[in-house]
Amino acid sequence: MANVTTETFNKVDKVAHNMKDKVATGEEQLTQMTYDAGKKVGAIASEFANSTLDYAKNGREFVKENPGKGIAIAAGVGLLAGSLLTIAMRRRH
Repeated sequence: MANVTTETFNKVDKVAHNMKDKVATGEEQLTQMTYDAGKKVGAIASEFANSTLDYAKNGREFVKENPGKGIAIAAGVGLLAGSLLTIAMRRRH
């Protein structure tokens, strides 16, 4: 009876160690995947910020070179935005 119990405990111990190794491996893989995902998100955010700065810079240069057109465009966008907001607010009530 003692041999059976010892063998059973040895089998359970092996399974437990095997499971522990698999969990550790899974944890390492998850850590690496998270790190890689964070790197990719950081690269995308950096690229987005750079392109946004480029658009803003180009917009400022256009307005400096064409102040009349810049004012007309800003007025048109403001008028359109105001009209859309007015229509939306009227439909709400």
